[in-house]
Amino acid sequence: MSHDESGRPILNFKLNLLNLILVIIGIALLLIVITIFIIAFTPLREYIPGYTDTNLNREVYELSLRADSIEREMTKKDVYFDNLKKIVEGYDFAADSALASLNIYEPLPQSVIDTIKLRKSLQDSLLRAEYEAQNQYNLFGPDYQPSTKPSSLVKNFFIPLNGSILKAFNADEGHYGVDIATAGDKIINATLDGTVVFANWSIDNGYCIGIQHEDSYFSIYKHNATLLKKEGEYVRAGEAIAILGRSGDKETYEHLHFELWHNGIAVNPADYMSLINPNGN
Repeated sequence: MSHDESGRPILNFKLNLLNLILVIIGIALLLIVITIFIIAFTPLREYIPGYTDTNLNREVYELSLRADSIEREMTKKDVYFDNLKKIVEGYDFAADSALASLNIYEPLPQSVIDTIKLRKSLQDSLLRAEYEAQNQYNLFGPDYQPSTKPSSLVKNFFIPLNGSILKAFNADEGHYGVDIATAGDKIINATLDGTVVFANWSIDNGYCIGIQHEDSYFSIYKHNATLLKKEGEYVRAGEAIAILGRSGDKETYEHLHFELWHNGIAVNPADYMSLINPNGN
């Protein structure tokens, strides 16, 4: 250290290569420390690739706990509805001493499940039978309400087969059509214009064809020897659609079983066209 003319000390710094290197190293270390502090203790680290928000892991953990809770609740609900179904189907839990103390939210032990024999109540069986009887022959679903007045949109019905009625329409006995036999022409004709919605073979009905007509009319022709039309074809009234036969597991003679449905309800074809009934019925 030196002094000026007034005697005050003057700070001298002697710069050489060693001192320069030490200064640079010191500055570099200081920058490194500052950078580490920023990364470790400030939100700026979130902008550095590889670093995430510390709250993210906490949120993921909380969401995982919530998901586990929801899964447990859903499992309890499934078990609850399964047990409720058993009650509705007629199983009396209270009468079973092994089940009296069980929690309805807990799964039943396998040893108990193996001994359960479900029983339908009389009231449930009667309700099911009544509902099925109401909708068994409804082509338009249980909510459809048919018109109480006869339709006037379709007036002329073509007789599918000129012959005699061997068995008349009788809905009470489950005979929803008429059986027609003939010794003459074997061609079966469409009763109205319409679209063929099914044309197939079955054990009971043999070769059978069904046609959907306008104004909610539907006609069915069963026990044919062969079919002349395919599904999706449009036919005109009086057009040939099948050949008379006796196909079907229980048929022993040639005849046509002809059904006519309106608004999903079977109607007597004899009320819509002139069919010959040898019995006068």
